[in-house]
Amino acid sequence: MNAPILDPRGLEEIMAQVAAHARQYTPEWRYEGTADDPGAAITRLFGEMFYQTVDRFNAVPEKLYLEFLELVGVQTPDPVPAAGLIQFNAHDTVEKAVPVPAGTQVFTVDEAGENIIYETERRIESTPAQLEGLFYSDPRKGVIQELDLSHPQRLFTPGDGKNLQCHRFAVSSSEVLALSGPFTVEIEVLGETEFAAAETAKELANPERMRWSYRTGGTERSFDSVRAEGACLILEKTAPGALEPDEEGNRFITCACLGALDGNILLSGVRMRSAPAGPVPIDQMAGGDTPILAGEGGYCFGRRPTPYSLFYLRSDQTFCKRGARVNLMLTVAPVVTDYEQSSPQYQFNQRIIDKRDAVAIRPDDVFVDEVAWEYFNGAGWTRLPVSGSRNPFSCKEAAAGETLFTVPEDICPAEVNAETGWFIRARVVHVENEFSVTPRWIVPFVKQAECSWQYPGGRPADLYWSENNGDTVWLRDAAEVNSLHFQALISLPEEPAAIYLCFDRSPDAMPLALLFEVAGRAILSDKLSFEAWTGERFEKVRSVDLTRNLLHTGLVFLYLPSILPQARFFGREGCWLRMIRSSYLENSGGYPRIGGVQLNTVSAVQRRHAQEQWFDTGSYEAGKTLTLLETPTQDLKLWVDEVNGLTVADAETLARQSPERVHLEREDGVLLHCWVLWERLAHLELADGERRAYLLDPYSGTVAFGDGLHGRVPPEGMRNIRVTYAFGGGKRGNRPRGTVAELIGALPRISSVANLTSMSGGTDRFTREKTEELGNRRLRHRYRALGVRDFEEMVLEEFPQAQHVRCFAGRDEKNRKAPGNVTVVVENADADAGRSALDLCDRIGEYLETRCSCTLVSSGGLHVIPSAVLTVNTQIVVEVEDPDESAATQQNLADRLAELIGHRWRSRGIGDQVRVDQIWQTVRDTPNVRLTRQVLVEGVYDEDGATRSVPLENDGTIPYATVRSGLHRIQIG
Repeated sequence: MNAPILDPRGLEEIMAQVAAHARQYTPEWRYEGTADDPGAAITRLFGEMFYQTVDRFNAVPEKLYLEFLELVGVQTPDPVPAAGLIQFNAHDTVEKAVPVPAGTQVFTVDEAGENIIYETERRIESTPAQLEGLFYSDPRKGVIQELDLSHPQRLFTPGDGKNLQCHRFAVSSSEVLALSGPFTVEIEVLGETEFAAAETAKELANPERMRWSYRTGGTERSFDSVRAEGACLILEKTAPGALEPDEEGNRFITCACLGALDGNILLSGVRMRSAPAGPVPIDQMAGGDTPILAGEGGYCFGRRPTPYSLFYLRSDQTFCKRGARVNLMLTVAPVVTDYEQSSPQYQFNQRIIDKRDAVAIRPDDVFVDEVAWEYFNGAGWTRLPVSGSRNPFSCKEAAAGETLFTVPEDICPAEVNAETGWFIRARVVHVENEFSVTPRWIVPFVKQAECSWQYPGGRPADLYWSENNGDTVWLRDAAEVNSLHFQALISLPEEPAAIYLCFDRSPDAMPLALLFEVAGRAILSDKLSFEAWTGERFEKVRSVDLTRNLLHTGLVFLYLPSILPQARFFGREGCWLRMIRSSYLENSGGYPRIGGVQLNTVSAVQRRHAQEQWFDTGSYEAGKTLTLLETPTQDLKLWVDEVNGLTVADAETLARQSPERVHLEREDGVLLHCWVLWERLAHLELADGERRAYLLDPYSGTVAFGDGLHGRVPPEGMRNIRVTYAFGGGKRGNRPRGTVAELIGALPRISSVANLTSMSGGTDRFTREKTEELGNRRLRHRYRALGVRDFEEMVLEEFPQAQHVRCFAGRDEKNRKAPGNVTVVVENADADAGRSALDLCDRIGEYLETRCSCTLVSSGGLHVIPSAVLTVNTQIVVEVEDPDESAATQQNLADRLAELIGHRWRSRGIGDQVRVDQIWQTVRDTPNVRLTRQVLVEGVYDEDGATRSVPLENDGTIPYATVRSGLHRIQIG
């Protein structure tokens, strides 16, 4: 409004007019305005006072206009204080949570060096516990995942991380499972009864549910066949390759559950035995210290056996199997060295020697007549009892025999010829005709050595491990335990999906404050509840959820009065809380994403609580006004003591009708005070004479009461008006993240303080121009949202924190066509407000729901969302006129682009900010740019926690976006 000037005179014009009148009416007084003239001083004082009257007279049209705006319902919003989240970190050495009272004051310093003070809104306790892990678990889907919060993660649904959930167990008996090549392993399952053991074996042998495997070649391979025979499992392997031990030398057979596990499998124990599919070749042979090569053979005891000659046999697969019955099959061939007769042999016992009587002498057979079999027991070589062919080296047997023996329980690896392994040996005890003068040597030559074994009964497994629900359990030295209770396969309890929080120590606090940083918006159809592990089970804890079921970023307060015990879940030791759904059903609206969880956080606003002010009331002070000491005011409550204006019966009736607004104070049964809470109204014109109401101008701190016709007059009394309030607010309190880091006063055992979010949302009084603009709009919409402009103008009038508002009819929150829907997009004055932008949208939504079509609200067609922040990056290639000025041109062009996008574009409304042609124009208008060769414009924004990148080829690519200047790459071509 262009208010008319009723009197255009200024102070100098008024003084000139006074001087003219002085010359006309008092010619005897020479008025020159000198300092020593008293008349001049009085004239100057009169002129200044009259000028103030003229100035007030000229303000009458504007005041009348503002009064008119108030009459039609235009209201200037109260000052809004900046708000944000403050984190109070307890010192690491603290064992218990540290109380942080409500009203704790923190501050930062503004540009003028003055303190900006913020107060916490509620009491919390700062715990020294640290959040060490976040896990998602869904028993029905068989999923356990650890969430990596380095980027936003979706809750209550499987993500792209590793699934920690598996059900498998392994058993080991390294001696029984020292196997290579084809073999068979028999596993006897022990249970409480034979029937239970047989059922367990049957279930474990089901190939559709279970997979039995062994490790070879660095990978897990399945057995070729698995079958159950009673309580025994028969595992067969036909492929070559050996079972590989782990780093500790243990060999395992593993059973893994395929898919979800139904029920649990407990084992009382396992007995194992193995057998090769055929004879197993001996690993090494040696005649004393002479190796005998496989395939070539060699002399067992050398070419001339003597007592104590030794023949070693090594089989790491066979000779380690304590208690097994071994069949040793040696293929031994005799190597005969005939006696050579060089001259006739005479009979010297005859009296007459006749050469014709010379005869041939039959040589003596020299062979190994007796051997002793021995094994190494750790202390020395001791006798090994054998049966069957006890001496296959004599070469006297018609057919090859088998040497049978039972592997001793105390057999140990031995070092032979600088090699360590499992050995037995044959030692020559006696050589027949060893000293014959006519020897015929029959020397054993071994061509081949094989063996096999068979266990008379199963050997108890000595090592177990199981992996269930992300946790691994080991059971060592199990062979010494008669009856085990081994949890082989254990499923999670049947529960809905949950998010588990692991802490390094007990986070008990009253309350524990958790900040959930939610990315995007997803409405959960069921209710979330919080539970704590108390040692036996998860028990529900009392909570206050300010995130509205993780709909937006906010605080959750958990009341944990007792210390939480340590427990192990998902392979992690710690103290546990969980957030669990109440339904098994899939959520049709998607699932929320979170980008982080912070502890010890509380909301704070820019304000200070002022001291109570007391006022007196005279006899019938109609239109009484009060002036408060501090401004701008917030949260004002005005109590009036009406004991002098009411009878006792009226006071008691009033207290019964409004107990929360009336407080009676008595002493010895006598009513001393009747405090009544009066209400604030925007206008008193429509109030009757008995209404307990007042007007408040929060910017000037002025309180005005009624005159008896419009609003009640306070009764007479001393100190009968009590005012409690806080003060502060405005744009001055808007501060970036991390700048509020100082405490007012001492707060012991708190190591640091910082604002995790920007302190934002503070607004000042509307300018006259904006008030006029709102007034014109108010006359049209009258607080009824019918058209697109109504939605936009009502939000801008009621919420000064909103910088831009744009309403889209027939579109949903994802910018999809949706007839009957209305989407209101709001840009917060602080582009990086984050949580406050979502809170603002929530409050705008609640405000519009009561002022728009009920059909629109009931159908869920009203959407209020924050604008998507679109970071505009450019890549530009130009040619310059002066190459020596290339660096300055690059910097100048980058500054111009930042000013264009960050200021000129942002000043426009939502959906109208991007103007790609202005990028080209800005580049062309930059000094020293001769030719523009390439301009690429890219927009980067966040969509439900995921980063999206789109080329900005036209102006309307993302209609819900507001821009922010990003990275500008300038290349000189």
